[in-house]
Parts: sequence; C-alpha cells; structure tokens
Amino acid sequence: MKLYIFCKQSDFTGDQIRILKQNYAKVIFIEENNFEQIFADADEKVIALDPDIVGWTFTNETIEKIKNLGAICLETTGYEWVDCDYCAKKGIVVTNVPKYSTNAVAEKALFMALALAKKFPLFLREGKMNWAQEFIADDMKNAFTGIVGFGDIGARLANMLENIVGVERVCYYSRKDKKNKSLYMGFDEMIEKCEYLFVTLSKNKESLALFNDISKFNKNMKVVIIANGFEDVAKRLAQKCEKHEIGGVAFESDDLTKEYKTNIFVTPHNAYYTKEALVNMFEIWTETIISAKNKPINKVN
Repeated sequence: MKLYIFCKQSDFTGDQIRILKQNYAKVIFIEENNFEQIFADADEKVIALDPDIVGWTFTNETIEKIKNLGAICLETTGYEWVDCDYCAKKGIVVTNVPKYSTNAVAEKALFMALALAKKFPLFLREGKMNWAQEFIADDMKNAFTGIVGFGDIGARLANMLENIVGVERVCYYSRKDKKNKSLYMGFDEMIEKCEYLFVTLSKNKESLALFNDISKFNKNMKVVIIANGFEDVAKRLAQKCEKHEIGGVAFESDDLTKEYKTNIFVTPHNAYYTKEALVNMFEIWTETIISAKNKPINKVN
C-alpha cells in the first residue's frame, strides 16, 4: 500500500519518516495542491492531508477521481472540511488528530478575553495612552463567565478561569451532556447573564443554529470565538459590537485587513501554533497514519 502525504517533508522528524517508510511500500510527499499523480495511480493508497497545502478543501469530486483510496488522515482536529458521510458511503476511513493543542488553544482564548477586558484593541488603534471614558478597562475577577461547548478545550479553559474569575463564576453549556451539573447552564440564560462568553464548539448545523438569533446577547457581553468555522457568526457579532450592543468580540480570521472601530480583537488562526502543540500534532498524526493501513485509530466517520 502506498502513502501520499500532502505536507512539507521537513515538518516530520527523521525518525517519523523512517517509521512511515517501514509501514508503507512507498511514501510520496507532495508539497503543492496538485492531485494529478494520485489520479493516475491505481494502487491501494492512504492519503494524509495538511490543510494549508490543499487550501482547507478536499472535495467529493476530488475523492471520486482517486482509485483504491482506503483512508484520509487529516492533520487537524476539526474534520468539517471533508465530507465524512460521503467517505463512509464509499468505504473510506477519515481520521483526525485529537487533543494535540488543548492547552495552547485554551491559553489563546484566555489571552483574547483579557485583551477585550483591558480594551486592548482600542489602545492598539490609538497608538498611545488615552484617558477617555471608553478606554477604561475591566477586571475579569468575579465576572460571570460562560463556555459554550465543554470538550477538552472547554474543560481546560474552565480550569484556567477558576483562578481568574472565581470558581463560582464559571458555567458552561453543552448540547449533548452535562458532565458537571454544578457548572451547567442553559444557553438562553447564559447569554442573558454572562459578561464573558467563550465559543469552543465544533462546527455543525446544531452548533451554528445557536447563533441564528444574537439579539438577546446582553449589552455587557464580551464574546471570544476560538472555534473554527464560526467566522460568519463572529462578523455578525462584530457588527453588533460596533453598534455598542455588546461589549466586545474576539476571533481568528484569515483577513486581518478590515478595520474595526470598537472593542473588536481579530488575530490570525494561530491558537494551535506553539512548539509543544506542533510536537504533539506530528507524533499523533504519524501514529494515526501508520494505523490507517490496518486498524485505524482516531476515526471520525
């Protein structure tokens, strides 16, 4: 079985490349968004995808052209950019890389919240100290704080926040279960009461639907979106913030050129980008790619 890796070969360690070559008949690295070599190859194969190489898309039309594809191993935790249901119908396993950047992402989310609390976006644009009323910052201590989504990142974030806002001031909403009933709060009550709201959900129809109506978000709320796929929600919240209908919004974006006037903090998609997280990512990804040949781990379909 062959292995095609859409990633820079230099991103893997020498040991990781050696073990991949020990497990596959041939390992081919492709460092550009070009599938012609795979389309022409009729042998059994596994494909590993770095989303930055393929432009965060791997369409059904592309998959349809690939013969004898057994598995698609994504480098990311999120897998919404591949049609997993379509792959399942064709007998193609899709895997992801879970939990590699939990701490890194939680720390970035906390940094973004503190930036909003301290009116950092206003001072960045001002370029100097300003004593006007709108520049007066807030303490996060004792601020009622909600987390929408309570997976690994949400739980880690809750742990961090306990020492900042206080144990009794942290709550969460999760659609599927209530892992900690003492912290659980309904979504409608949360957006009415919380001063800070962290969005750490996975993107799907149900999670996006929570934000169809943002009219009930309270005026003091500062929203931090650290989840992928919610940029449309973030932009709508930014419009609300510019009308002074909420206290602030922070999110990641590929477009850093747009200029905002109020407490809106936009950063690159770099939450995962720490030395520790990258080491974890390639270790887990390598192990997952090896498993895909016979008994796949980290399956998402």
